[in-house]
Amino acid sequence: MKDPVKFTYTLTAPGTASGSVELNGQKAEFVVSNAGNPLADLLRGMVSLIFEPSHIWDEENIQLIDWYGNEKSYKWAFSTDDGETIRIKIIEYTDLFDSSTAITKLNGACPMLSFYYGIITELDRFIKDTGLLNYEQQWQKEEFPLTYFLILKKHLVERGLWDKEYKSSGILNNEMDILFL
Repeated sequence: MKDPVKFTYTLTAPGTASGSVELNGQKAEFVVSNAGNPLADLLRGMVSLIFEPSHIWDEENIQLIDWYGNEKSYKWAFSTDDGETIRIKIIEYTDLFDSSTAITKLNGACPMLSFYYGIITELDRFIKDTGLLNYEQQWQKEEFPLTYFLILKKHLVERGLWDKEYKSSGILNNEMDILFL
C-alpha cells in the first residue's frame, strides 16, 4: 500500500522516545517521556474511532491525546465524519499550561486506513526490532500496548492491506500470528 503517512518512533534513552509524523508534506517531530503512555493513548484513540463510530449518529467522532516530553508537550486531535477520511492535527506546546505557546506542527487529512497503515507498519517494525521485554525495560514504565496494536493490525489484515498472508488457527494462535505477520 502506498502511504501518504510516514511515522517513526524510536527509544532514544531510558524512558524517552523520539520520532515524527509526516502527512502531505508536513512534518511534526516529537520527543516524549514516560510521564505518560503515548503509544497506548494513540492506539486506544485509533481503536475508538473504529469501534465507537459516533459519526454514524451525526455526532462528533474525535479523539484528543496528550503526549508529554521533558521540554515540550503535544496535543493530537484526530477525527472522522465518515469513517473513511481522518483529519489529524498535532499542536506543540513549550508550556503545557500556557496556550499562547501553541504551535500547529501538522494539520491535514488523508484516508483513515492510510493513517492506520502508516502508524501500524512502523510500530510493527519497531516492536520486532526492539522486542516486548526490551521495550518495557527501556521505557521503564508501561508495557507495549499489544492489545490495541493487534486490534489495529487485524483491522488492516481483514481489509487486505497487510503484505503477508493471514491464516486462522485458533484464538491465541491467531493473536500471535498477527503479531508476527
